[in-house]
Amino acid sequence: MRPADPDDIDARFEALVAQFDEDEIRRMTAAAGTAAFSPARRRRPAALAVIAGLVVLLGLVVVLRPDVLERLGVVRPSAGGGEDVVVSGPVVARPGPVLTPIPDGEEGLFDHGPVPAPSAGPFAGTPATGYADGEQGLVMPAAQAIGGLTEEEVGRALLRVRRLLSAAHLDPATVRGERPEAFARLLHPRQREAFLRRLDDGGPTGTRSWLFSLAPGAAEPVGDVVKVSGETTLAKRAGGGVTITADYLFVHPVSRPGAPLVVARVVEHHRSEFSAYREDGKLVVWLATDNSALFGANCDAHDGFVHPRFPGDPQGARPSGEPVDPYDRVSGLSGVSGGPRCPAALGT
Repeated sequence: MRPADPDDIDARFEALVAQFDEDEIRRMTAAAGTAAFSPARRRRPAALAVIAGLVVLLGLVVVLRPDVLERLGVVRPSAGGGEDVVVSGPVVARPGPVLTPIPDGEEGLFDHGPVPAPSAGPFAGTPATGYADGEQGLVMPAAQAIGGLTEEEVGRALLRVRRLLSAAHLDPATVRGERPEAFARLLHPRQREAFLRRLDDGGPTGTRSWLFSLAPGAAEPVGDVVKVSGETTLAKRAGGGVTITADYLFVHPVSRPGAPLVVARVVEHHRSEFSAYREDGKLVVWLATDNSALFGANCDAHDGFVHPRFPGDPQGARPSGEPVDPYDRVSGLSGVSGGPRCPAALGT
């Protein structure tokens, strides 16, 4: 039970004490100290009732208003700064613990046990926790003169490949399923025209599958971090120039629309090859092949968009092949190089 209003107690106490002057309080204190323990108290019940009342009064003075007793010389402050010491008269303990009201909004100040550690986020419990964030994971090899291209030209080609990968798999507008303007601008003009013309085609001729684009209304990105792990390699290209091979895992956390607590991960194992060469004295960077395997996505959509699978969703078309570890780029290569776009996974 919460204690009574302290102001109300003070008011009632002041009214009680006001009935006595200081000399009367001293006499009652002395009488209580003598009579309360006198053998004659057994023969004087009426006097005992009075004395008991005095003892209770004195106890209230000690507990509620020790400043009054200080003025009377009954209580003196302790020398060590601790509790006051009563040096004369009987002391009556206040029954029960002294409860202090808890101001509204301060309950959280009390220790209720260990504070839980912050959540590790949507990548908790997966190898993706150790992956780089976004573009930081798109690490390019050192540029070098190869295939008749200068070191500077190879460097420019690698930079263009890095930007293309970022625009295709990390650009927020592209990931949300919007028109992939950033990616299209980076393509060679001839390839850009073909890409945009077939962007909305269904089936294998559609170019939306070159990107990671969530199907409208199917899912929403969680946060602004996509985890990335992989590598890019260089090789001399037949006929001149270089072949740039990109092999990466992109781990996308997504939630069900309107249900932000229902979170899943889609692991995209992407492998593509770019050709870099000179044409009419100018450097050309061309996307030669593009393949992706999706883990944690539905397999029965053929519109080029990504349809994540959430717990409780209907099974739909089943993934293909023996289950593989989606975080193992080596074992998952069969699902990228000409294999199914929707292979079976051990878990995402």
